[in-house]
Amino acid sequence: MTADAQFTIHRDNMIKAYEALLKMLTVLDRTDPEMKEKYRETASKIVENMAKTLKVWPPVIKTNLSFNTTNS
Repeated sequence: MTADAQFTIHRDNMIKAYEALLKMLTVLDRTDPEMKEKYRETASKIVENMAKTLKVWPPVIKTNLSFNTTNS
């Protein structure tokens, strides 16, 4: 699988998960605002940490993944 294909899969998964999280927080806002706020704060910290990691590249992540960077 090419790097483009892998990136697209991971990007789409992140977007779908984020949209599902927003929907869950919307429901919680009506049913349990206190719990919604707790989860919103946690999600916000996760997103902030993800953004910080991308700004300081390369991050310290050990992996055995390899990518096919050819466009064939």
